[in-house]
Amino acid sequence: MTRKQGRGRQMHVFKVVSRVKVEGERRYPFRVLGVPEDADLDALAAAIVSAFGFDLDHAYGFFDGKNPYRSQVAYELFRDLERGGSPLAPAAPDGPGDLPDELADEADLALTLALDGVSQSALLREAAAFLTRRLEEEVLPRVPERLRGAVRERLAAFAAEALALEEGEEDGSFEVLMPPEMRAMLAQPDGMEQVLATLAPARTMLGQGGLPGLAGLDLSLSGGREEHGVRGVPVTEPFGRQEKWTFLFDYGDDWTFDVTYQGLQEAPPRVRLPRVLESVGTAPEQYPEWE
Repeated sequence: MTRKQGRGRQMHVFKVVSRVKVEGERRYPFRVLGVPEDADLDALAAAIVSAFGFDLDHAYGFFDGKNPYRSQVAYELFRDLERGGSPLAPAAPDGPGDLPDELADEADLALTLALDGVSQSALLREAAAFLTRRLEEEVLPRVPERLRGAVRERLAAFAAEALALEEGEEDGSFEVLMPPEMRAMLAQPDGMEQVLATLAPARTMLGQGGLPGLAGLDLSLSGGREEHGVRGVPVTEPFGRQEKWTFLFDYGDDWTFDVTYQGLQEAPPRVRLPRVLESVGTAPEQYPEWE
């Protein structure tokens, strides 16, 4: 008898807590899940979504920080979709409007250079103001007149929260590491074209080929965040870094969950995995009916 046969079938166990509490309930709903020993992060995500009664119809990711948009390490479906297309919707066929690789790379480079020095906080504040106005247009007509003043005040806070804009936050800017001569070149009226011509072909630069004197140019827009895919990534890989991760499902609606790894355990006999081992609390509705 082998060691694996002697110990029985194993499963990884996770506790998943929703950050949305259903009105009238005292605690946040959670599910304890058992997933196969050889599962990847894609399978864990599907198990979480199913356990809370959601449809797997949006993208998702696992993040090392409480706020997914400011995390330093991310495991996202987007990385896999870039390589292999979306499982949520059929890929659009190539057509005459598709950008050639060279032009797409040059556009990426132009965007990177153009973002240099742009204030992130100022952009977020302006976006929050615009979002607040749009929310007022859509929401206030549906609210009783006597409550509109109070609701209007809350909409501004809601918009700021949706954009992860924190009060008193230091003003940050996108910063591209580039030589002083290139920065001076960008300040000229035709500076962008000059820089792009200097770095042509852009694909060489983006492919880490580098050009003399420009080895320090950082073309990354991720702010240094470490990014990975989910397919084929062992389900325990992130949890070897830290015990708890944030799971974000449906960018925009931002359903967030705290996922904690509870270890490798004996799987119940003759039970298909993944499986909900414990369920506490009512799951929020993915698509609530608005009155």
